[in-house]
Amino acid sequence: MSVYQKVTADFYNGIAAGDIEVVEALIDDDFELIVPMSSGVLSGIYKGKKRFLKGVIPLVFSCVDPEKMIFCKNFKIISIFDNMVIAMAQNDGIALSGKPYNQTYFHIMTIVSGKITRLIESFDSALANDALWMENTEDLKPDIPFSLDQMDSNI
Repeated sequence: MSVYQKVTADFYNGIAAGDIEVVEALIDDDFELIVPMSSGVLSGIYKGKKRFLKGVIPLVFSCVDPEKMIFCKNFKIISIFDNMVIAMAQNDGIALSGKPYNQTYFHIMTIVSGKITRLIESFDSALANDALWMENTEDLKPDIPFSLDQMDSNI
């Protein structure tokens, strides 16, 4: 198993188990989460490990009962190019809204020296809006609104 496969598997297994310490150990301090949407509860570019662990993760996890939801229960690595992993993951469970939140994520991860430095995440925003986000869920303001011009190409 390559370091890229191991980091990816450990990341998804940590998310699925709700083991934030495992996830934290895999995230680079200069990590960035890119959600390529112009608006929504999660949209834009979130910079830094702390922002991800103290802002994004608690927001998402606050919308589910951990006894009824497993994030990233199943995952599959689609391809690995250099230090980039393309993968998909699926949830299994019920959100606090009482609705199923069986989301599918498409991820592009950049891994450097055994740490995830960038995660580009796409998901079914209509499903998230319907099942996950509650009426009073406020948008998590991004550090930078999403725009292709704001992304470094990493090539």
